[in-house]
Amino acid sequence: MSSNPNKASAFVTIIFLATACSISISAQTPVAVNNLTVKAESLVDTKETIVERKAVLPAQDTDLATGPKVAARAEDSDSVRADVDSSATVGAAHEGHGPTLRNTTTSPQTTSSDKWQFQFSPYFWLASLHGTGGVGNRTVQVDESFSDIFHSLKFALMGVFEARKGKLVLLTDLEYVSIEDEKATPGPLFSSVKAGFKTFIFDPELGYRLYDDPDTGASVDVLGGVRIWHVSTDLDFGAGILPATQIQGSRNWVDGIVGLRGKAAVSEKLFVTGKFDLGGGGSKFTWQFFGGGGYNVKPNIALIFGYRVLDVDYNKNNFVYDMNQRGPIMGLGFKF
Repeated sequence: MSSNPNKASAFVTIIFLATACSISISAQTPVAVNNLTVKAESLVDTKETIVERKAVLPAQDTDLATGPKVAARAEDSDSVRADVDSSATVGAAHEGHGPTLRNTTTSPQTTSSDKWQFQFSPYFWLASLHGTGGVGNRTVQVDESFSDIFHSLKFALMGVFEARKGKLVLLTDLEYVSIEDEKATPGPLFSSVKAGFKTFIFDPELGYRLYDDPDTGASVDVLGGVRIWHVSTDLDFGAGILPATQIQGSRNWVDGIVGLRGKAAVSEKLFVTGKFDLGGGGSKFTWQFFGGGGYNVKPNIALIFGYRVLDVDYNKNNFVYDMNQRGPIMGLGFKF
């Protein structure tokens, strides 16, 4: 009988402890279960959101205007929501719906090529003179080397002016030279002749930049314009078979010309340049070639040197000027 009360007590104790555990577990189970449920649902929703949005984004741009169809419940899906919302906004703006993205790109500043750039280059041309000049039925043969020009040259004014904006090029070349040659050949009828030539040449040209590479300093321009001539000839013949006589005459004419001009940098300081043109109209034919280089003393000042040839054949209205001028040329270029 004594063991029965102990068994009864132990049994009661076990029941009491079991009841207490059940109450404790029952009290804690809803929170834990809910937490597990939320996390499980969040994971499921996140995966479904990612899969669904990956499937929807490429195919349904118009649906994106109102945002994504499925919202992720967990914090882990925030980055997905942000990406989708951004894509939706871009897609909506592209289709003309929803908010429009503000253009934050600033307008490009005007580059130097969009502004007018100018260059003035006075030069001196040690040009020899070879050919035939004449007035009426009297002509002389001229053969002046450029070393003789220092003795024959009376006056010279030469310069090039250039204006450029973008691909548009405006170019003018002006030359006025007065030469007196006492070594001209008079022919068999006279003992001597003193030949004087005054030439005014003006070349206004309009050009277009076909190629421009600022990184290498290379450019190619196509040019077209006119070459305006005024030539005055004064022939003073000494007495020979015929008595001494003096003949004067002048002519004006205009030639249409087309040509090319190029430039390329050899280094930061050195560059090469060249120009060629040809044409006619007033004269039978005229052409010109210049090849040379330069040295940039400063960013806006350059020394220019080279060799130039200018040829013209005019023989009209009892006036002859069939001359070839050639020789070294030197100048300065001022940019502003």
